[in-house]
Amino acid sequence: MGILTGSIVLFPSCDFSEEKVSLALGKFNVMSGEEALMKELVSCMIPEGDFSGAGSLNIQDFVWVMADDCLDEASQTSFLEGLHGFDDGMKKLGGKSFLKLTQEERVKNLSRLELDAESDLMPENENLIKFVQITKYFTILGYMNSEYIMTGVMPYSLVPGSYGTCESIDNSKRININA
Repeated sequence: MGILTGSIVLFPSCDFSEEKVSLALGKFNVMSGEEALMKELVSCMIPEGDFSGAGSLNIQDFVWVMADDCLDEASQTSFLEGLHGFDDGMKKLGGKSFLKLTQEERVKNLSRLELDAESDLMPENENLIKFVQITKYFTILGYMNSEYIMTGVMPYSLVPGSYGTCESIDNSKRININA
């Protein structure tokens, strides 16, 4: 009787699903597949080149935290529904899963979604489009405010130049847009 009672108490805590939660936030439980998809999506939005891309800076973590903390409940619901329907939406646009598309095909499909947002197709793909727009916004925000950009690429200075004097801007130097 004790063994039966103990097993009944422990049974709900057993998880038999294949995919495990890899990132637990306040309102989101991010599965490992969703985390990999988000990393590929932000890497597509800001790819590697002369500078480090969003994927190598782990901007996807910033996107998750901002979506969890800063979006209202309706936007979070739309974000999650768009995330869950993202791969199916990409299959409709490109014929393959997003992870199996080349970089050029990914960019082409995301551009088509941007055009859909401006056309009459918006209601059909509304959550998918909102998901991509929110992800794009937080990706750019996180990338431009990352330590890499703020210290190495465009160093941020709290007070540019010396106080009380004018300084001419040299076009050959990178300046921080936030300064």
